[in-house]
Amino acid sequence: MMSFSRTIGLFFLFLVQAHSLRLVNDAAVLYLTFKENSIDLAVNLGEEVKISGEIGFNTSVTSEGNCNSSGCSFKSDDEDFIVGFIDSGFSIYWESSNLEKEFRDCLDLNGSNTNWFGGPEKWQADWPIEKTVIDNRLYTTLKTDNGAVAERYWLNSKGGYAFVTDRVPLYLDQNKIREDSVCFIASATPPYINRTKVVLEYNLVVKPDPKEAQLHAVNNFLGKPTEHPNEWIVRHPIWTTWAKYKAAINDSIVVSFAQDIADHGFVGQIEIDDKWEDCYGSLTFSEDTFPDINQTVQTLKDLNFTVTIWTHPFVNDDCAETVTYGQEHGYFVIDDSGSDETSWWNGQAHHLDFSKQEAAKWFTDRLKLLQEKHGIDGFKFDAGESDYAPWHPIVSGDPELSPNSLSGDYIRTDAAFGGLTEVRTGWRTQDLPIFLRMLDKDSRWTLNNGLYSLITSLLLFNINGYVFVLPDMIGGNGYTEKPTAELMVRWTQANTFMPAMQFSYLPWEITSDEFDSLEITKKFVALHADYADAIIEAMNNSIATGAPVNPPIWWVDPTNPDALKANDEYLLGENILVAPVIQEGATSRDIVLPTGSWKDGNSETVYKGPQILKGYAAPIDTLPYFIRQ
Repeated sequence: MMSFSRTIGLFFLFLVQAHSLRLVNDAAVLYLTFKENSIDLAVNLGEEVKISGEIGFNTSVTSEGNCNSSGCSFKSDDEDFIVGFIDSGFSIYWESSNLEKEFRDCLDLNGSNTNWFGGPEKWQADWPIEKTVIDNRLYTTLKTDNGAVAERYWLNSKGGYAFVTDRVPLYLDQNKIREDSVCFIASATPPYINRTKVVLEYNLVVKPDPKEAQLHAVNNFLGKPTEHPNEWIVRHPIWTTWAKYKAAINDSIVVSFAQDIADHGFVGQIEIDDKWEDCYGSLTFSEDTFPDINQTVQTLKDLNFTVTIWTHPFVNDDCAETVTYGQEHGYFVIDDSGSDETSWWNGQAHHLDFSKQEAAKWFTDRLKLLQEKHGIDGFKFDAGESDYAPWHPIVSGDPELSPNSLSGDYIRTDAAFGGLTEVRTGWRTQDLPIFLRMLDKDSRWTLNNGLYSLITSLLLFNINGYVFVLPDMIGGNGYTEKPTAELMVRWTQANTFMPAMQFSYLPWEITSDEFDSLEITKKFVALHADYADAIIEAMNNSIATGAPVNPPIWWVDPTNPDALKANDEYLLGENILVAPVIQEGATSRDIVLPTGSWKDGNSETVYKGPQILKGYAAPIDTLPYFIRQ
């Protein structure tokens, strides 16, 4: 059971009736009503119910327990149930030594009058999330359904939140097993292996509003950053080879790409993506495609670009010497049968075991050698989801943290390469001063992994404590079709007040007869640069207080129903509201303004909130944004 050393204010315990229990922790009150096969739960702040639900399904504990100054405990033949006091709430703990045992606790979403935020990154990037359906999902970092970020945190609009602890073998069900509910299921089934008990543990905290609750969660459970990433890629765009060229790159293509960008008046960072290696995992440049890599890097730097390269945690089968060396030294993740075979989108491979310091050092030493030999400034670290490793992984360290620890160990290894580092997976790594990239977006407009989802993914990351967000490439990846000029422009605008901008498709190559794509792009890249100091100020505030860099607009009006529902606007800090146009063909939109006075960044008209601006004019060269006075 998690121990808490923080001081709790005066609390009182009351047995209300034979099968009910009331626990008071300052202003937080927990009600438990024991039924035949479950327990009704409610957590109040004063008289208001902030969290409710039904827990302990198919358990046999009764109200006959022991209560003392630390909480209450209950026992049955093969399970323990413990309720503890924490700051502003209560901890719930189930444990059984019977590995066949499955615990299930469900919280009411009350979706008709309550909004919820948090949960996993998803392909369909809903926000708020109370209507989302999730069918008994393994709750680890997953390649499936864009699940690279899977923090165990759910916040509601009433000011309540739930945080499930790291050692729980967690499955998540939402609106499937139990309607209008999110259910936490603990089951010691693969990939949760080598455990001696089944545990379901989570914390329920209640605060006056969601802003106070979010700050409490960040400062007590999620964590906040200690530094911010390198300012260079806040102030200047990243230009990556991936979407434009995919894996068809070489020295001349990269130099031509950079020269074209420089000729159009841009600087920033050139990212050499897939495929530059001899074979995947060799971590050596191919002499066939990059025979002059040193000269290539120097040319890019002469054009005022920093230079990074793409990498990953795999060694492919055709890297025979590297595979042999890794196997001889035990550097790859193995499963419970002893096999180290796995696969990823580039073939059959072996996954480095970053839980072993020697394996992590082998990886980092070879990357450092690349930097020393070729002048590489940093790295984009791809993959990292736990299910890229063999399915029943045996790793070093605490088995109750596996398999998510595979992701965390990889990311912490990556972060040692400094402030130009980019990763795509997050697992309890909110403290790191690196960029977390959204999963690959498609070149379309929709909430289903298109432009719309750029905003909702940004909000999700920030609420989960990941505030240094790298939006995916402007215009998307072009996997099924290339972006249009309109999509490129609107994507650039939507990205303007986010922490960094990243291009691959070049705006002067995707054009329209109706407007000047290049000039509009330059306008908003310049606007991003103009506000770079404000972005860095928001980053520093996050380091100091735990506040998001890009919060939802309810952050400045946390009880406003319209603000709580808004999913196509965002803030930079607390003083800039951004309302991009994200509908194809639209030249106007409605805008929710929270409480306060807001100066239009385009016209300087001052509006008094809260109000909804109807039909705000936004032709193709206009990004609606407002500055709080």
